[in-house]
This record gives sequence, structure tokens and C-alpha cells, in this order.
Amino acid sequence: MEKYKQRLQRFKSEEPDEFILTILHNFENEFKPELVIASENRCRDLLILGIHSVIETVSENIFLKNGVSGFKFYLENFVDADKDGFRFSEIADVINDLRNIIAHQKISKLGHSFGYDYDIKVGYNIEGSIIILNPSIYFEQFISAFEKGRKTKRRIWDYAQLLSPEHKERAKRKFIQKFMKK
Repeated sequence: MEKYKQRLQRFKSEEPDEFILTILHNFENEFKPELVIASENRCRDLLILGIHSVIETVSENIFLKNGVSGFKFYLENFVDADKDGFRFSEIADVINDLRNIIAHQKISKLGHSFGYDYDIKVGYNIEGSIIILNPSIYFEQFISAFEKGRKTKRRIWDYAQLLSPEHKERAKRKFIQKFMKK
């Protein structure tokens, strides 16, 4: 494993793409296999938490977009497909709230207006006032941004198309500050 001081020096001395690619490769090589296991075993809460973790980390540290707006931005660019039931950004507020309930409360009012169904053929359905999510399709869309071929608007590896050199430098500085704190 790379030592802290070595990694810090690498982040400081290299171009911003160095820290960005380190984050993305870490997710692809270390976190993705765990999410695959969670998906295969239908561990839906772990899947929601894991996907959310990746999205928040990338949105905040690379794109400098926080909270629900950062979550929605990521979904629009790297998860959504342009067809009904696959535009997860349209229910970003609800998915974000769901993640917060899972992480901090477990049961709530939201649990009475949100459900899971692995058999629906779309990522989600809205049935009256109830949103039904297919966790497998949500995961499939999420993970496709890291893979060859494309089911989404963009692949995560095409992040530079959305960032100016100045933005990447700003993101690098902010990330290094956070990296040194904890």
C-alpha cells in the first residue's frame, strides 16, 4: 500500500487527473467488487448505501457539487438512460432521502411510499404515490458508467469533458486540503 506521505506528494506534484483517477480506480478495483456481491445477494440497503457513497464522493470531490444537487448531477450524467423508468435523476430527492433513512433511521414515513421490486423491467415505476425501485437495474445503470459500452449519457472516464483546467485545479486543491485533515 502506498504510504500517506508518498500519496500526498504524488497528489501535490502531479496534474489534477492524478487524484481524480486515483479515486475512480479505487472505486472500480476495490469498491465495485463489493457492490457486485451486494447486488448478487440482493442486499438492497447495502447497495443503496454503496452507490450513494460513490456518487457523493465523485460529485463533491471531482465536480465540486454537494448534496442533492450533486447527487442529481451525477445521476443525470452517469446513471440515467433516456427512457421511461431509467431517468433516476427525476427521483433523486427520494433516493437521497432513502439513503439518509437507511443510514440514520431505518424506518420512516418514506418507507410507506417507497418499495423494491426485482421483477419490474425498468429501473423504477411510480404507482400512484408509491415509487417502486428495481435495485438490480439501478445498480446495472450505475456500474455501466465504469464499463466499456454505454447505457448512460456519459462514462465516468469521460469526466474531463465536463471540467475546465481551472476547475480541475480548484478540485485538486480542495481535495488535498481534505486529504490532509483526516
